Amino acid sequence: MPVLKKEEVGTAEKANGEYPVVSVIIPVYNSEKYTEKCIHSLLGQTYRNLELLIIDDGSTDQSGAILDRLAGEDTRIRLIHQKNAGVAEARNRGIDLATGTYLTFVDGDDYVAPDYIQCLVDCARKNEAELVICGLQFVKEDGTCLKKVVPGTYRRLEREEWTFRISAVCSHLYKKELWDRWQIRFLSGERGEDMPISLFFSAICDKIVTLPEAGYFYVQHESSAMHRFAGLQNYMPPYRALEQAVHRVQEIGVQNSPEYYELFVLRILATCYFQLGRGASQERMHELCNYITRILRENFPAYYKNPLTRLWTKMDVPFSQKAAVWILKNLVRTGFLYPVSRWIGK
Repeated sequence: MPVLKKEEVGTAEKANGEYPVVSVIIPVYNSEKYTEKCIHSLLGQTYRNLELLIIDDGSTDQSGAILDRLAGEDTRIRLIHQKNAGVAEARNRGIDLATGTYLTFVDGDDYVAPDYIQCLVDCARKNEAELVICGLQFVKEDGTCLKKVVPGTYRRLEREEWTFRISAVCSHLYKKELWDRWQIRFLSGERGEDMPISLFFSAICDKIVTLPEAGYFYVQHESSAMHRFAGLQNYMPPYRALEQAVHRVQEIGVQNSPEYYELFVLRILATCYFQLGRGASQERMHELCNYITRILRENFPAYYKNPLTRLWTKMDVPFSQKAAVWILKNLVRTGFLYPVSRWIGK
C-alpha cells in the first residue's frame, strides 16, 4: 500500500473507497512510560489512512505533555484533554468524535504490530465483515511474550465460541455505523465493561470473522488493570451493562446462534462468580448471587437445557471454562449458589 503524505491522509476514502479511514480510539491515563511507544506503533502502521482519537483522561503525570508533542508531529492525531472520568467515558468520547468507516480500540499502555490495522482491514473487506476478531499477546514490559491467544475459525450457527473467548474490544475491528445505528456506548462505574459490549455485537452482527493473527500486545505491568484489579473487593461488576446488553438484544433479536449467545451470558456470570468473587465480603457475594439468579430466571429460563453447557462438548474452549459454566449452571438450578459463595468469598 502506498504511503500517504500528511496532506493526503483522510482523502483516499473520498476518492474511491480503496483505503477507508480507520478510527483508532486510545484512552490514556498516567501512562507516561508507555504512551509514546503505543502512539508510535500506530503512526508507523503500514495502513496509513488512520484517525487517531487520543483521549487524555485527566493524566497527572507527563502523559499530556508527551501527547501534545506527538499531536504536533502528525495531522492524523486528534487529541482531547478532559477531566478524569474513567476509561468508559474516554472511549465514549472517542466514539462520538470518530468519522472513520471502521473503528478499533488500543489502550494507551499497549502497542500493536506494524501491519495490525492492515491485516484487520484486509480481512474485513475480503469477507465483507461487520466485525473482525483477532488475537493478542500478553507481554512483559521488555516485550517477552507471556501468553499468545490466536482465534480459531468462526462459523455462524456452528462455531461461535471465539466471540467470548476473546471479549476485549481492543482486539476487534468494527464497522463504525453499527455503534451509531444501535447507539451502543460503554457504561461507567463498572469493571469488565468490554464483555457486555462484545456480547451485544456477537448476537446482532450478521457478518463476523476471526483473524488468526496476534498483532495486539497487551503489556503486563504493576499499574496495569490486570494487576490492580481486586474483584468484588474494590469494583462493581458490569451489572447494568450486561442487563442493558441483554435487553437490547431482546429488542433487536439474536441474529446468530441463540445457544452460543446464552452460553456467552453464562460465561460472563461464571467469570463474575468464580474470579471476581474471590475474597469478597458475604454481602457482595449475596448481591452477586441475587443478580445471577434473577438474570437467568427472567431472561434465560431454560438455561440448564443448553447443550453447549455440557462438559464434553467439542467447542474450542479450555476445559476450565467449560467446567466453570457447568458448575454455575448446576449451582443455580439446585439452589447451592448461595452456600458455595461463602466458600468462594473467603
